[in-house]
Amino acid sequence: MLQRLARVDIEPAAPDGLLDYYCAGWAVADPARILEAAAPNYHFYDPLVGRFSPQSLPQYFELLRLRLARAGMINRCDLAFFLRGPMTGAAGRPRFWREAPRIGLTGIAEIVLGPYGVVAERVAYDLNLASDLLCRAFD
Repeated sequence: MLQRLARVDIEPAAPDGLLDYYCAGWAVADPARILEAAAPNYHFYDPLVGRFSPQSLPQYFELLRLRLARAGMINRCDLAFFLRGPMTGAAGRPRFWREAPRIGLTGIAEIVLGPYGVVAERVAYDLNLASDLLCRAFD
């Protein structure tokens, strides 16, 4: 298990290992594991739910589950996101194909990686039928 870095004077961790650990946290919908690979100033943005800090990220999965539950029963395991890649994105930042197959959400995640972990992730979803139906559930 990786130890979350809390001070900038600690030696940087191996970026590839942190990124792999971060992706593995999303694959099991585990905010604690995601944050273990995150830098102290981490932030996450999902256009369907909002912006989250390290303190509020655990709420992300519950808010997403509650909003999607309007379209049908959603379990915690349904919120597992698989990040496949990386592909090279803007400014050399890694981009990943992001998919939650059990709920039909697909899109792209751009991740900013710093010497002390993942600094930020920004998600953009594909405008497919499943996303359209889920967006309607938010209204």
